[in-house]
Amino acid sequence: MTVYSFRDDHAGHADPGHPERPARLHAIREAIDADTELAPLLRLHGQPASRTALERIHPAAYLDLIETFCERGGGDLDVDTYATASSYRIARAGCGDLLTITDAVLRGEAANGFAISRPPGHHARPMQAMGFCLLSNVAVAARHAQASGAERVLILDMDVHHGNGTQEVFYDDPSVLFISTQQANIYPGSGQIHETGAGDGTGFTVNVPVPAHTGDELVPALRQLVLPLAERFDPDVVFVSAGYDAHRLDPLGGLALSVEGLVGLIRIAQEAADQHADGRIIATLEGGYHAEALAASVAATLHSFIDPSASVSDPFGPTHLPRVELAPLMEQVHTWHGL
Repeated sequence: MTVYSFRDDHAGHADPGHPERPARLHAIREAIDADTELAPLLRLHGQPASRTALERIHPAAYLDLIETFCERGGGDLDVDTYATASSYRIARAGCGDLLTITDAVLRGEAANGFAISRPPGHHARPMQAMGFCLLSNVAVAARHAQASGAERVLILDMDVHHGNGTQEVFYDDPSVLFISTQQANIYPGSGQIHETGAGDGTGFTVNVPVPAHTGDELVPALRQLVLPLAERFDPDVVFVSAGYDAHRLDPLGGLALSVEGLVGLIRIAQEAADQHADGRIIATLEGGYHAEALAASVAATLHSFIDPSASVSDPFGPTHLPRVELAPLMEQVHTWHGL
């Protein structure tokens, strides 16, 4: 059974003109409701993420700062990250829903699940909100999974921007394999090939910074990397930081994937989960700022969670740009990681 979460009160986190806006989730909600296969899916709600769960990643001082900032009405936390009076509550609720889905999957009550919430999380550092993100949702969920008995966690981050916050949390940790593919040389500036971890975690951070205009050719290239890494790591559960701003129409990215290509990345993670984690896979929403492309991609992801062999409905089609040659880059990544 595939489950998902969605909070109707997410629009309390809003800043007029900002790309991380309620219209993103409104479009997703409409796409799910209009789909006869998706509309009946079980929608889970959990309790807001507890301080215990959050403090596995974020020190109490940071959580107190964000909570107090919001209680005082919010404002700008940095040049592109805002908070309203409701933002901390909404972020905690979304993170709590992700933990509820994680519990359901780990207990075998659901085959897989997708936490559809905002704001996103993968840029949030332990002591700093940034990149539209307040709480490091996928990192909190990974530690929660480990506290619930999962020893090894694989995280695939497919957002167009590097998940610097997630990387920072697990950089010296060999129990979490973090694989991130992103557009090279854009915000936040991290995610170079040589960033492979530190100490005991060396080799457990894998970055694939692809050139601008890379399209669906990324899918077979990444598959040839992720599956051998998963074979070596043997995860107990797989998480996906599901950012869809690598879509060719997205206003904040410069990649050229189609809806079908984005779902192809999801299916790589599904294959790894099927081979090593009894199919346990959980996605959490990150970026994606073309509302209609985002909605189509999320809907197609849910269909793939229900049936990995399902055909992908792609109303926008593929790019007409020339294919980018990824072989030299992938050879470097393979070399760095001994593949």
